[in-house]
Order: sequence, then C-alpha cells, then structure tokens
Amino acid sequence: MSTPSTTGTPYEPPPAGAAAGPLPPRSAVGLALQFWLQWLWLVPWGVLVAVYFLGALLGAGGDSVGPNIVRSTLTPRRYRLERHGGPQEWEAFAAAELERVAAPALAREREHRAANAAGRSRYKHPETDPQVRLRSRSYRGIGAAGLAAVAARQGWQVDWARTRPAAEVRLVHRGPLGG
Repeated sequence: MSTPSTTGTPYEPPPAGAAAGPLPPRSAVGLALQFWLQWLWLVPWGVLVAVYFLGALLGAGGDSVGPNIVRSTLTPRRYRLERHGGPQEWEAFAAAELERVAAPALAREREHRAANAAGRSRYKHPETDPQVRLRSRSYRGIGAAGLAAVAARQGWQVDWARTRPAAEVRLVHRGPLGG
C-alpha cells in the first residue's frame, strides 16, 4: 500500500520484515579518530591531487580523484551531524545528497531523450527511468525507510528488491524529468 507524496510519486514502505529503520550511530571514539587522523593522509593526498589537477589542466589527466577524496573526508559539519544530528538534520542531509547524486542522472536521461527527439544521433538511446544509489553514510540517522519518504518528495522510489538497507539504497526516478 502506498501513499502519495507532495510530487505525486507514491511512497513505497519497506517490505515486511526489512530492517529499514535508523542505523546504529557511529562510535564517538571512531569518529574523533577519523576526524583528527584524516589530516595525516589528507595533506599528502592534497599535494598529489594538486599535481594531478595541474596535469589535467595541461591535458594529461582526468577529474575523478578530487571529488572522491572530498566525499570521504569527515568535515566539521558532517562530524556534528554524525554525533548530534536529529531526524530533521539527517532528512535535510539525505535530501541534499540525493539532489547531488540525482542531478547528473536526470540530466543524462534528459539529454538522451532530447537527442532521440531531435534525431541528432545515429544511435537511439533507450528511454529508461534514471537510477541512483546512496550509501548508508547519507541516511544513517533516518534509515532506508526515512530515505524512501525523502526520496518520494523528489520523485524517486526505492527499489526494495535491489536495496540493502544497512549498506545502500537503490532509487529509481518515477516522476517527470523536469527541466
């Protein structure tokens, strides 16, 4: 049984028996150690990333290193969220993470559909529902069920058959692609 959300995309509750509630909080000691010891590897990696980007500017590299390092860094904001964040803060964080991950997937599908409609390509792209995944670090405080409610407001539904609530949630965009 599903209930409509504010965008008209139904909220699909987790299947019966699925442990989709909030995940256990991370250890305060582990968080503190990660926060303070990350600088031991961030400084050398920062130098390597700077060299890598310099090479990219000169035409000898790509652009995938920097964003991965940034996402794995425990910022002060993220540290406070992990230590003291309530459901509202986790919902806002999960919504922002979903928007960040979803924007490229939606843009890619819009481009494919526009290319198909204009006949600009010899290859006809299959029209599919965009799919993304979020790791548990994005929804720890609200769980997969809370993420499902947040996602429904943005036009996404959880693919419960392919989701592992303790590790990652797979989402499928069922609403209009917008523009």
